[in-house]
Amino acid sequence: MHKTFISYHHDNDQDLKDQIIEGFGGEDFIDKSVHDGDIDTDNSEETIMRKIREEYLSDSTVTLVIIGQETALRPFVNSEIQASLWGNNPNGLLAVVRDEVYDLMYKSGTCTSPSCNCGIKLRNTTSFYKIYTPDLVYENRIYEGNEAHYNDSQVYCSLMRFSTFIKDPEKYINEAFDKRDSGFKIKKKLKSDTPKIETKNKITML
Repeated sequence: MHKTFISYHHDNDQDLKDQIIEGFGGEDFIDKSVHDGDIDTDNSEETIMRKIREEYLSDSTVTLVIIGQETALRPFVNSEIQASLWGNNPNGLLAVVRDEVYDLMYKSGTCTSPSCNCGIKLRNTTSFYKIYTPDLVYENRIYEGNEAHYNDSQVYCSLMRFSTFIKDPEKYINEAFDKRDSGFKIKKKLKSDTPKIETKNKITML
C-alpha cells in the first residue's frame, strides 16, 4: 500500500481513524497532524505549506480525508489538504465520508438528461454536499467533461462512504495514487474565505 497521510477532525472523527489503524496497521499510514501553535503564522504561505509537507506529510504519496459534519470548517484539515497538493509532486487525494453524513450529502436518482436518458442509477448531491465537503476535495471533484454523468474515475478526488472504503482500503488508495500521473488538472489553492492556517504578514494593497 502507498504511504498515506490521514487528515481528519480529531474531536469528531477519531473513531474512524482508529478503525483504519487498528484494522490495517500503522506502517502504511502517517498518524501525525497539525495542531494549534505548531505552525508559525509569521511565515509566508509558501513556507507554511513547505513546513507541513516536510514535517507532517513526510514521505506520503496519498492524502486520505475523513469527512464528518465539521471537517470542512477545520483550518488544520484544509491546510493539510492544500499542503499535500502543493508544488510539483502532489499527493493523490481520496475522501471517505462518515456513513450518516454521506446519507445527508446524497440521494438516489436516475439519469434523465435529454442527451442521454439512459435511466442508469445515480447518486445525486443534496444541499449538504457543498456544506460538508472540504474546499479542495470539492474543487477536485468538479467534472470537466461533456458526458451527462460521470464516476469517480473521471475526477481527481474519489469520494465514498466509510463503510465502503474500509472493506478494501488498499484498492482505493492505489487508485488515488495512480491518478497523480493521469493528466488531471489539480486544484491546489484554497479559496480566500476557506478556514485555514493563514500568514499574519499579509500586505494589503490600497
